[in-house]
Amino acid sequence: MEQRSMEIAQLIKQLGSTPKNAATVFSENRTLWQSLGFSQTQVALWLASLPQKNQQNKSSSDYQVTPDIAAHLVSLLQQAGGRMPLAQVLKKLPPGITTSEQQIRKLAQQHAQLDIKGPLLILVN
Repeated sequence: MEQRSMEIAQLIKQLGSTPKNAATVFSENRTLWQSLGFSQTQVALWLASLPQKNQQNKSSSDYQVTPDIAAHLVSLLQQAGGRMPLAQVLKKLPPGITTSEQQIRKLAQQHAQLDIKGPLLILVN
């Protein structure tokens, strides 16, 4: 395990001087990641968690930060006349975004422009 820690520390140091995207880091260090049980997606998340100076170049990032779902919901509701069933909202989320009805309800409670009325998500003016 100490050997892996040393390999990871060395990799972080290398990334500080030469940022790489997740696919490259994964393929160049496949043995290390396999020994840790990491997939390429997990490597991308690991890279995104590194301090800013060590992070990969954002334009080549395989891992994107979740978009502002609240802003997307407000936009959806504006287009739909101010109200939409939660079940329909879940189907109109951006690609790659998975969430639950409970999470949207919680988000609506915390957001000034969103409200829940029964099964509907409502845009508050």
